[in-house]
Amino acid sequence: MLTLLSHIYRITGLIRMKLYETGILRTKRLPCPVICVGNITTGGTGKTPAVIALARLLQGANSPSPPFTKGGMGGFDRIAILTRGYMRKSTEPILAVNDGNQILSSPQDAGDEPYLIASSLKGIPVIVGKDRYRSGQYAIEHFGANLFILDDGYQHIRLHRDLNILLIDATNPWGNGHLLPKGILREPLSALRRANGMIISRANEGDAAGAERLIRSYNRESPVFYAYYRPVDIADLRGHTLGLPYIKGKSLLLFSGIANPHSFRNSIANLGGGIKGEFIFPDHHWYTDKDIENIRNEATRLSADAVITTEKDAVRLTDTHTLTDIKNKLNILALQVEMEIDKGFGEWVLERLGLRGQGGKEE
Repeated sequence: MLTLLSHIYRITGLIRMKLYETGILRTKRLPCPVICVGNITTGGTGKTPAVIALARLLQGANSPSPPFTKGGMGGFDRIAILTRGYMRKSTEPILAVNDGNQILSSPQDAGDEPYLIASSLKGIPVIVGKDRYRSGQYAIEHFGANLFILDDGYQHIRLHRDLNILLIDATNPWGNGHLLPKGILREPLSALRRANGMIISRANEGDAAGAERLIRSYNRESPVFYAYYRPVDIADLRGHTLGLPYIKGKSLLLFSGIANPHSFRNSIANLGGGIKGEFIFPDHHWYTDKDIENIRNEATRLSADAVITTEKDAVRLTDTHTLTDIKNKLNILALQVEMEIDKGFGEWVLERLGLRGQGGKEE
């Protein structure tokens, strides 16, 4: 049955692509550049940290210190991020998560990933909406945006993009090689040909070279960059940072609701944390009082020094009642990470935008 459904999924996708290629369905174009960050599998490739890293790269290029051939960003100095807001609870067709200065929406209304992006970046509005063309028009009208990052938009061919960046997880690049629902592929591997550039994430944890060899069987021209997660801090739920050494030697209970919990576990182990137990929830899981009670009981049973989760999961613990319960009865920490991408990625992006740098910073 799953094989049949995967074949139906493939045929539906091919028909949709052909409708756009023939012009029966039209791709819309915003009046300023769009950089797409996406994948061809379901979750876990690192789109959110990649979007944050790219936004910071472009912000750095706009700072007055690095000289650029066109001067500054050559007119591309107001970045906005367009995202769908997967699993968000708001029904608003367009929602501003922030205005570049302050948060305007809750994690529940915005979705966990848009909220995390908005919280991590200053000066960059994040707009949530299913129709990214309309969201882009909104960002131009309300925030004067002139450069867009399209989050998780590789399949959103309704919107023209000037640069297609594809993320591939080295630890699980293609799953079992089947399309949904039998596998994790959103598109056939031939979709690799649409990418202008590719980032192999978690390159230090999986077979990055093997993934690149398969990439080259479909796309021989586009550059491939390697990326790594770098833990940067441990924080409590009030936002107080404690430093990475804080968990070294401590007995810890882990919990997470992300697509790749193994990478999170490896990061904690590499930092010297003693892992006594772990709860794994579905990706994007919104935590309930019952979940917190179970976590608290297990932490007590294990005599854990602390409970630790991911930064994205911590966003989903912001319900007032749950937060009060946590502060009173649980010491919950969050691991903060950043994505580091090969040197050369930043220069490549700026070259593609016609903004070749001369000494600018690269992520």
